[in-house]
Amino acid sequence: MVRRGETVRADVEGSQYQPYTVTIEFDDTGVARTDCSCPYDYGGICKHRVAVLLTCIRDPESVREQPPVSELLADADRETLEELLVGLAADRPEVANVIETRLTTMDDATTDTAVSVNTESIRRQVNHALPKPGQKGHTDAYAEAERMANELDELIEQARMAIEAGDGETALDVLAAITNELASGRWANLLPYDVPRVFEVIDDLSQTFIEAVLTAELTKSERDDWEERLTEWDGQFDYYMGGESTFLAAADAAAQGWDDERVQQAMAGELGEGDFWEDNDAWYSDDIVTARLSILEREDHIKECFNLAAAAGQTRAFAQMLVQEDRIEEAIDYAIERFSTPDAALELAKALRANDETQAALQVAEHGLTLDGYRKDTLAVWLRDRAASAGDRELALEAAITAFEASPSVNAFEAVEELAGDNWETIKADLLGYLRTENSGGTRAAQVVEVFIREEEYDDAIELADRTERTRVIEPVVEAVIEERPQWVISTCKFQAEPIVEQGQHDSYQTAVRWLRRAGKAARAADELDEWREYVETMRDEHYQKYKLRPMLDDLLEEF
Repeated sequence: MVRRGETVRADVEGSQYQPYTVTIEFDDTGVARTDCSCPYDYGGICKHRVAVLLTCIRDPESVREQPPVSELLADADRETLEELLVGLAADRPEVANVIETRLTTMDDATTDTAVSVNTESIRRQVNHALPKPGQKGHTDAYAEAERMANELDELIEQARMAIEAGDGETALDVLAAITNELASGRWANLLPYDVPRVFEVIDDLSQTFIEAVLTAELTKSERDDWEERLTEWDGQFDYYMGGESTFLAAADAAAQGWDDERVQQAMAGELGEGDFWEDNDAWYSDDIVTARLSILEREDHIKECFNLAAAAGQTRAFAQMLVQEDRIEEAIDYAIERFSTPDAALELAKALRANDETQAALQVAEHGLTLDGYRKDTLAVWLRDRAASAGDRELALEAAITAFEASPSVNAFEAVEELAGDNWETIKADLLGYLRTENSGGTRAAQVVEVFIREEEYDDAIELADRTERTRVIEPVVEAVIEERPQWVISTCKFQAEPIVEQGQHDSYQTAVRWLRRAGKAARAADELDEWREYVETMRDEHYQKYKLRPMLDDLLEEF
């Protein structure tokens, strides 16, 4: 484990051959971001990140403190830096390709006349990033997919640099070199289909293409050629993307250019709010507008940017531009009047805080608490931590309660307790009452039941477990109430074990035995062990032909 500045990186042993790479970033409120190269994607953070965080807390001396790389390089002279880069390139050929492409792109971005991109270098780097045929079925396929995504992202960054410099032609050359290599390969069959990072990078490639096409100064004939190429690539990516279009948005952007009549009307302020979308219902049209806004803003066409954002109903972009123009009060008023989702409020609050407008950020986020919709729990947690850091404990408590109600969990419950002070008992009663009256089924049930167990509200936990068929809800309740509610545990465990045995699900016999073992512990607590032994013996004798099950039951009886 190494800490450089506000970032901790660690290699964590996992189930694959290669260790997973964990990154933790901190800010003034604590943990700002976490990342891990493992494939875990089931809510919350993976155990590898938890392990690193626990080590930071429990054994901080094991975390090696190192200066940030920027500090290491700050005082190095040109000769030393050259030797370092040449040495790296000699040891790692892929580094040489990165240096070559990066320097070429930087040269292009600083000259008036675009220099031809070294597409061969980019092709080699893409080829290096792709998994190889011999790696199919590799035990570390998820890490291989993450590696591919990271390397491709570095290449796409070259195109972004050119776009930021206004050189769309160079960006298109870079993106075309990447896409040609991807489209001609058979890499899709060599990767797992459940690695979101790969899909994110391909989507990023598509989004960058949109902005590059609109940044480049293309003739009508050149735009037609790009539309044709992008449409063809879209068909080639169809297999891996499951039928969803990849480059159609960029193809449409090439077809429209900036001469499109409706675009011109919107930028001139001739369209009312939301009128831009008349007769245009393509699902990706918003992406094209977002790219246009980015370009207009970068080229300092602020009036046109505001007009287009208003005509396209881009309330988030409109508010963000108000912040960038230092029109803070207008941004706050606009958000309170127009925003309808917590997610929009969270984005603007983050932008305000990044501009050192902390109080304005808290005000917008507080308004977001009154809205319903996507990421309300995320907004509430963000506001809770920032308000507490700013010393506004009353607002932090309000946000903590909202965060708990939006997504109940033990962590959210304890966060409210920490902020409640002398009012905790009253607030706790309200929170538990909320859990009892709300429909806490589905994916929330496992988190809700943990709260009930923590507070020893066993009857509520049992009632919730009885209402769900999810074992991840039932199991913790069974474990928690073996001593307190043994009769319920016995009947519940029998109910779980019997179908497995009756249906001869031999691969799940161990699961059935685990349920019966819990029933045995409850029977011991209830002083009914003889009855439980008789039950297990009867099951063993009735299913004597199930040769895998019988020795398991014999071992279980021996335990008790």
